[in-house]
Amino acid sequence: MKKSWVTMFLPNDEYKERQLLYFIAEAFVLFIGFLGVAVLLNRFLGIFSTEFSYILLGVIAILSLYVWIRYILSGMEYANVVEKSEYKIELKKTIVSTSKFAVLFAGVGIVLKVTKIVEYSWMDLIGISTCAYVLLLVFQLSSLRLSLKKNREL
Repeated sequence: MKKSWVTMFLPNDEYKERQLLYFIAEAFVLFIGFLGVAVLLNRFLGIFSTEFSYILLGVIAILSLYVWIRYILSGMEYANVVEKSEYKIELKKTIVSTSKFAVLFAGVGIVLKVTKIVEYSWMDLIGISTCAYVLLLVFQLSSLRLSLKKNREL
């Protein structure tokens, strides 16, 4: 935790630091939830302007991406990967799980298209599914590589 800019706002006591971090995490989750409720209320009741909804969705996306990217770059996701053999095992698992995600993502997209809940072309579905798969795979492989590097340093 000492590699974060947040440490300057945290107490020196380890117990207090951990508790405060829990409170901050809980506040973050509640904030995201409230933003989501605001987006839904706006969608169905039209309380805010359309632009405001996009701003709220953008804030949700940015905050969520920040936490996810920090987690990936920390190298703590794969704590048991130290040797090359463990790396190869996790690499196979990562590729399989990411492929499962891509199939599920495409499946949900197909269901939404067939039931006419959303209107988009088949090329849009293939493109979005492929982009989601590639991005997730790149992030997961980066996390695996960074975890291996960090675990070897320890």
